[in-house]
Amino acid sequence: MEFLHYFFRFLYRIRWWLVIAPLVVTSVVILGTRNMERSYPVDMTIYTGIVSGYAMEMGETNVQTSTVVNNTIDNIINIIQSKETLREVCLYLYARHMIYGSPNEDNEYIQAVNFRHLQQITPPDVKKLIDATSEERTVMNLKKYEKASPENFVYGLFNWNHPHYSYGALSKIKVIRLGNSDMLKIFYAANDPGVAYQTLLLLNKYYAKEYKTLQFGSTNNAIRYFEEELARTGKELREDEDSLTLYNVENRIINYDEQTKQVAALDMEYDLRFQDILLNYNTSTASVRFLETQMEENMLRLKDNAEFLAKLNQVSFLNSKLAEIEAFYNDSAYSNQGRQDLNTLKQQSEKAKNDLVDYTSRYSNRKYTRDGYPTSNFVTQWLDELLKLEKSKAEIEVMEDHMAELDLQYSHFSPIGSTIKRQERSINFVESNYLSILNSLNAARLRLKSLEMNSASLKMINPPVFPLNAEPSKRKKLAMAAYAGSLFFLIGFFLLVDLLDRTLRDRIRTERVTGAKVLGAMPGNGKLRQRKYTKLYKQKAVQYIANALQDNFNSGDLSPIVNIVSMKEGMGKSFLVEKLNDYWTKQGITVQVIRYGENFDPASPEFLFSGSIRELTENKMSEGQKIILVEHAPLDVVSIPKSLLTEASVNLVIVRADRVWSDKSKQLFDRFKTKSVATPVFICLNNAEKEVVESFTGMLPPYSRIQRLFYRYTQFGFTASCKSGV
Repeated sequence: MEFLHYFFRFLYRIRWWLVIAPLVVTSVVILGTRNMERSYPVDMTIYTGIVSGYAMEMGETNVQTSTVVNNTIDNIINIIQSKETLREVCLYLYARHMIYGSPNEDNEYIQAVNFRHLQQITPPDVKKLIDATSEERTVMNLKKYEKASPENFVYGLFNWNHPHYSYGALSKIKVIRLGNSDMLKIFYAANDPGVAYQTLLLLNKYYAKEYKTLQFGSTNNAIRYFEEELARTGKELREDEDSLTLYNVENRIINYDEQTKQVAALDMEYDLRFQDILLNYNTSTASVRFLETQMEENMLRLKDNAEFLAKLNQVSFLNSKLAEIEAFYNDSAYSNQGRQDLNTLKQQSEKAKNDLVDYTSRYSNRKYTRDGYPTSNFVTQWLDELLKLEKSKAEIEVMEDHMAELDLQYSHFSPIGSTIKRQERSINFVESNYLSILNSLNAARLRLKSLEMNSASLKMINPPVFPLNAEPSKRKKLAMAAYAGSLFFLIGFFLLVDLLDRTLRDRIRTERVTGAKVLGAMPGNGKLRQRKYTKLYKQKAVQYIANALQDNFNSGDLSPIVNIVSMKEGMGKSFLVEKLNDYWTKQGITVQVIRYGENFDPASPEFLFSGSIRELTENKMSEGQKIILVEHAPLDVVSIPKSLLTEASVNLVIVRADRVWSDKSKQLFDRFKTKSVATPVFICLNNAEKEVVESFTGMLPPYSRIQRLFYRYTQFGFTASCKSGV
């Protein structure tokens, strides 16, 4: 409670600072913000379609994890706020303003005053780049002109501090996601309604373009790579297939597996037939040899007959031709002409055989007689076996020729098989690569189409609206903030000064700094309007101090002693002694005043070694009930003996309220308190302000209504009646 009382007193003391200084600061802020720019807010809402969009990869509603969704949303937000996107907006916004702006009237692109300023800061060579018929050509010209140099206007337009085109201004665009939905809300505000409106229109156009460029870039690169690989692999596959086809044509391969099966089957058939022919050959050879051993010598000479041999060779030749044709050609597959030739050959062979038989019969009829020679039947058997033998020889020759050809086919087909398999493996490998690349290409194209659909879903739901009204000005808030800030600053500053200040101004600070109780306070001359009450103030103060001193007199002490002491000269000891003497004298109380220099010498040995004040004034002391007021010399000049301090009822130290409590004063006072031992030591503030005196005496005149009200509230009489006393 005491702290609150002190705080209220503190506020009252600096009341004029708290009233005037904040008003001055607030007035300066109001004047400084009279031309404050107004802000025109614009917003728009875009639909991304990331969460609920259609994904072609899945063929249904796209269900993704929250991490993927948040990452994609963050990517879009970062693209919107990226430097590259804002740079495009900067250039197109500048081009649009230079083309459509008007120096005389405001329009939906830019205000006239801002356009005039833009015209002033734009160099002539940059103005030549403006193509009034096309924004695109204008921006192309600006990009060609731009270079990273502090002297380049186009480069500085985005990198300097222009309020409409710089990165610092455009980076104030705010993008927030609406809950967990697919929608983003974009906010922007500028001091020109047309600038804010056109900025969001351009942003909606070029952020989507930048998003598509980034999204499609990697996918297009992948598609281009797969297309190149597909063309290369397709060419390699065609070359391998053409090589295999050419190889088959060169080696007369239609179906290698079937052809090799036919060769193997033919080989087996040849082996079986060859074995049969060999068996027939061996049988015929044995039969001929046996029959020849049974024949007469003259008959054996038939073998050497030229005509017989010619006819036999003719039969063998025809048998060979027939064996070759009948063994390796199918009648069903043979042509009509071929069949006629075969029949003719058979007829010729049959005729040749008949001629040989007739010749042999005639020879046997001439050479053999009836007595004991071989019969014609025996010769016929020999001729049959001989014909079989010749036929077997012919067949063996034919079979050997065909088996030789079959061996050549084996030699021909053996390396072809491995080569064909190797080429087929290569074709299969290339084909699998081709199909894999084709699948990857299809997946990449599907991904591209999905991205196109997602990018197409980036649509503006709520387009920006040209702002007609500016945001409420912050001028009032700034003025209020300036007033409150200056008020709190002053309170804090003066409170800090008050806490660090060691000037003995009032009771609370004096007790905190000195560590001793304050008995009372004497007023100073006071303010001009209070000086007519100075005498009353002093009477009230002396009355309170006198009563407070009396409360500390020992009961039964007929002559209580009050030591009046100060740290330095000029603290007001004599004045207080006179006032106390006058007050008590009027009360009919005897007062004896003892002063240093008049009644005793504080520098004498008698004073230094005295045991009582009465010893120093023995001849001058009167008997009876009285109050002895002893005014001592300042403590910084002489030291008061301990005996003089302990015999007193009260030791009162006079200090000025407007003086600092120095370290020297502290040392002197601490020694003084130590020597006083049990005698109470109090402090009396002199030359104090009226408010300090009122803390002891109560409210002092003048009693105006405002002062009564303030005093009541400083005493926490919040519900007290106005008519009640103070």
